[in-house]
Amino acid sequence: MNKSIIYAMILLCMAGSASAQQSLKGQKEAGIRLGLPLGVTGRYFFTDKSAAEGIVGLYNRTFTVTALYQYHFDLSALTMDGFGWYAGGGAHLGTRDINGTYKFLGGIDGVAGINYNFGPIPLNLSLDWKPAIHFGQSSDLADFAVSARYIFGRSK
Repeated sequence: MNKSIIYAMILLCMAGSASAQQSLKGQKEAGIRLGLPLGVTGRYFFTDKSAAEGIVGLYNRTFTVTALYQYHFDLSALTMDGFGWYAGGGAHLGTRDINGTYKFLGGIDGVAGINYNFGPIPLNLSLDWKPAIHFGQSSDLADFAVSARYIFGRSK
């Protein structure tokens, strides 16, 4: 009997936490990405669980434009409001300076990371791993970065 009450209380707390969560659908974010690639990032949520991210990066004599599709998973019920993780993939195009000659750079990308939306302020922080496989060039499999994004339309 006591276990049933405890389980019911845990479920009610988790349901209350989930209902307090703001919807991500239509959320727009833009900010900086510190790591590889270093640059600017923007993200748009189609639903609470799916988003597209664009990255314009400059690093190691390389310029890339990357498009990623991400699946987001909310961890608020298990941790704290605004915390989650994501995974997805996409592609990139760009150029790389190799011995003074610019070469075309294209390939596919994966992405996996953790994400936190601050409740009282319109700020998103994420830490991710984004391996990139380049066609015809050496791949970048150890690309990690921290991104800080402003969340448009969210008031305090």
